[in-house]
Amino acid sequence: MNTKKANWLFFVITLSHVSLSLLVAFIPSFQVMAGNMALNILMSEITIWLPTLLFLVVTKTRPTAFCRIKPVHMSTAWMTVLFTMLMNPLITVVNAISMLLVENTVAGLGEQITRLPFWGMLLGIAVYGPFAEELAFRGVIYQSHRQQENRWKALLLGSLLFGLMHMNLNQAGYAFVMGIALSLLVEASGSMIPAFIAHFCVNGLSTALMYVVDNMAGGMSELVETAENSLSGQELLLTISLYLLIATLFTPMAGCVLAWIARREGHEEDLRSLWRSRKVRGTRLMSVPLALGILVCAAVIFMDVFMSLRS
Repeated sequence: MNTKKANWLFFVITLSHVSLSLLVAFIPSFQVMAGNMALNILMSEITIWLPTLLFLVVTKTRPTAFCRIKPVHMSTAWMTVLFTMLMNPLITVVNAISMLLVENTVAGLGEQITRLPFWGMLLGIAVYGPFAEELAFRGVIYQSHRQQENRWKALLLGSLLFGLMHMNLNQAGYAFVMGIALSLLVEASGSMIPAFIAHFCVNGLSTALMYVVDNMAGGMSELVETAENSLSGQELLLTISLYLLIATLFTPMAGCVLAWIARREGHEEDLRSLWRSRKVRGTRLMSVPLALGILVCAAVIFMDVFMSLRS
């Protein structure tokens, strides 16, 4: 699949996602999704994996080979978990910074999520969601873009698209950072499997914490209300400063783990060439469908921020 086709894929995913939101907002038969978190997750991810699979079929592309779905050493899998934990403070910093403008989107959904069985939500949020998103973004879109000479630009663009796809400022910010980390894992390991493992860890930990908190006195609703009242102004800035300090220490350690994975899987040169490629002019990745998809996502995010500031 070439770059232009991958850009069309992102545009189709964007339109599918927005169309589903409009159906939920204006069509009564779809409004049941608003209060049913399981159905919401199921349908939202369909707008990602279904267009991706259709594109693979139409373009006659083998997903295992093109998306680099191949096994890695068990030690690489465990080191991927360590890499994810070391990157988590940086992701938390970006999440907290966005909360200066908007609410924490995932925390706001916590009460709906914890009404449902834990294992069902873990499968939906930490397995089903990452499978769909990794197949589309680290699989088809990034692998298509990286075929041109400036692979560093392809990595940044793919990560930006991954962030924008969430269509809210809070998730877009830390998803962009996640996208960079996940793409680096693909380059270091030569496989999409570590990216899926890392994505599973991030989503799984977040889901598990929701249920732990919900079992505490007061539950999720009281915690969210308390956080909104207390984590503001100086308190939020103090939290950001603390996590920024931790991230400053842990992120370089994550880089060392990444280098270890590259050495273990024999892809050290891939990481070096990725970094060197940032100086290469390369071919243009932008096209009309990609620009339109980005504009649609940006418009939705802007409207979400505007409504949050008004309220």
